[in-house]
Amino acid sequence: MKGYAALFFGAILIAAFVLKEYATGVGAVFVTTPWWMYFVLCGIIYSGYRSVISFQEDRERELRLIEEEGKVYMKRIERAKEVEQQLELAIDEDRDAGPRASGE
Repeated sequence: MKGYAALFFGAILIAAFVLKEYATGVGAVFVTTPWWMYFVLCGIIYSGYRSVISFQEDRERELRLIEEEGKVYMKRIERAKEVEQQLELAIDEDRDAGPRASGE
């Protein structure tokens, strides 16, 4: 919610600085401004809002994907450790058996 408030107040500050540049009153600015300019201003604000929302959604999606890939990677590491332990056990069993006599 903080981001939306900052975006809103930023738009208000920009509008205030732009309106300050006019020598006439604020009412005269609204009268002299073409009607389609309001749509352009609304489109700019909406575009900024949607870009912030899209960025947040993409970040969440990427974090979920990274977490899933991390889980798969950790499972592979666990499997590799299990295989390594089984291999070490098999090698140890062969060593424990020792040399066998040729008659056995």
